[in-house]
Amino acid sequence: MLLIDAFIRFSALGLLLLMTVLTIKDQPRSRRCTLMVATNLCLASFLLGSMPAEFALPMVWQVPFRLLDTLLLPVTWVFVLTLFHRDFRPGKLHWLTLIAVSGSMLAERAVWLGWLNELPAWWPVVIITLALCLVAHMMFVTLKGRNDDLIEARRTYRLYFLFIISASVLVAVLVGSVWLQSAQSTINALSVWLPIFSMSLWVLKGDTSALIFYRNASYKKQLSAADKRILAELDKLMTQDRMYLEEALTIADLAKKLGVAEHKLRTLINTQTGFTNFSHYINSFRLRGVMDCFSKRENDHLPILTIALNNGFNSLPPFNRAFKKETGVTPSQFRKNLQNFRN
Repeated sequence: MLLIDAFIRFSALGLLLLMTVLTIKDQPRSRRCTLMVATNLCLASFLLGSMPAEFALPMVWQVPFRLLDTLLLPVTWVFVLTLFHRDFRPGKLHWLTLIAVSGSMLAERAVWLGWLNELPAWWPVVIITLALCLVAHMMFVTLKGRNDDLIEARRTYRLYFLFIISASVLVAVLVGSVWLQSAQSTINALSVWLPIFSMSLWVLKGDTSALIFYRNASYKKQLSAADKRILAELDKLMTQDRMYLEEALTIADLAKKLGVAEHKLRTLINTQTGFTNFSHYINSFRLRGVMDCFSKRENDHLPILTIALNNGFNSLPPFNRAFKKETGVTPSQFRKNLQNFRN
């Protein structure tokens, strides 16, 4: 078992080092690169700090590694959120979650180091519950936006990631905690080896752009006559037929209307317009319609909600969020500024 443990740990460490070097080389200024490097550092700390007694590091090295690995799960969580949400920025709730998860684990480390005498018997349940909640949220975020995603590589990676995380959790919980409790340290190392190996395959094949996904949208390939026809028909559906007014419009609806495959339409919208999310693409037409209504004096008496509903939005809160994200101001302030300018 020691040889297996050594192979798992040191092969994972080698892959982490190689992945980190390649990612820094190709994406040095990417926020996703920074978070991936941070995740790799936490993974390495976990692997080095939890080695079996037979080849464990001296205590002076174990302590910093065991303290640093408490950040592994929350840092991975933020990395995943950033990976699948282009404009994601950690908020107060994310920082509080990071503090809660890492703090609960740090308390256990404090007992291990002799800084605390003991913790309540229910403390491990708190840690496991928080950890499972983060894993569940990662899986939810991964699946939630897949149908709306316009980037085919990212759509594929969502399923890939979901499978790996599920396998990793099953190995850690079922195998390590139920079947092979005597070898739990090795099983835990195996549970992180799976995502490390899978991610390294993705990066080592030369696709470090998997970390950003969005680069492809800035490179417009030469369009065929068929592609130009599809885009012309799409433009007509959006600008003349105003198909964006349809409730719960999906990419499948548009593809069926145009007589093209969904993946083809996704790629065309993404590469030719730069949009990475179908809802954002549709909302761009709806917002354009709203702003056009705001610019006309005859609409000054209409409530903002009425104008939003008339242009395809289902309720006020999503409209307000989309409008402020697009313009930087609230709809009421935008409308007021227009009216002041006209007067």
